[in-house]
Amino acid sequence: MTFGIVLKSSVTRGPTVIVSQWTSMLKIVAGHLKTIHLSYATIDGSVNPKMRMDLVEEFNSNPRGPQVMLISLCAGGVGLNLIGGNHLFLLDMHWNPALEDQACDRIYRVGQHKNVVIHRFVCLGTVEEKISQLQEKKKELASKVLSGNGTNFTKLTLADLRLLFGV
Repeated sequence: MTFGIVLKSSVTRGPTVIVSQWTSMLKIVAGHLKTIHLSYATIDGSVNPKMRMDLVEEFNSNPRGPQVMLISLCAGGVGLNLIGGNHLFLLDMHWNPALEDQACDRIYRVGQHKNVVIHRFVCLGTVEEKISQLQEKKKELASKVLSGNGTNFTKLTLADLRLLFGV
């Protein structure tokens, strides 16, 4: 199944948000959206705050507005409420899982009434698979450190410290 078919299928169930850490990737996706006749808007670091809010409002409230919102990972992590969308595609992995979680949180907001589906793309046998494994280790380590619950975790191991400090 091609990305265009998956995307068109998800858009029929509601507006869609596509997130990439690379603006050049968003431009490639925009080209594909044009060929399958889906309307879209883009929010990246070049969009001024007023225009950003106008695009978000249009996406959330206008049924004839953009069917797809393209967002750069860094721009998508700051104060956006995209409850108009209920499908989110993470096109590429980032070593910091918190940035991806923030992007996903844009559609999990107060006022969201639709079922939300997150699609993560990971190419097996590539660096992305290793990044995914690193993300899981980071989440597990953060959970252990921040839980304050001494039953499952008593101290950081040398391997935990190496992971934490990149040594």
